[in-house]
Amino acid sequence: MNRIPAQEDERVALGMVLTVLQVLTYLSFVAACCFAPSFIKGEALSNGVPLSFFMGLGVIAIGALLTIVYVSVTNRTEGSK
Repeated sequence: MNRIPAQEDERVALGMVLTVLQVLTYLSFVAACCFAPSFIKGEALSNGVPLSFFMGLGVIAIGALLTIVYVSVTNRTEGSK
């Protein structure tokens, strides 16, 4: 049987943890939209931009940050071979 190398197991585990974090972030945003619409409609700044806009940007930014974390950890472990 083919056995996945330990390093590959670590990458899969890291990917799963980061994916769960992204999904929880997104579901929190969706839950806020569904269950707290008055909160999400509120203005984040005094210029009339709703809080939902910044929360949506936050979901995207966290996705990008988690991707950077995954790539940097994976590249570091690949470079140590």
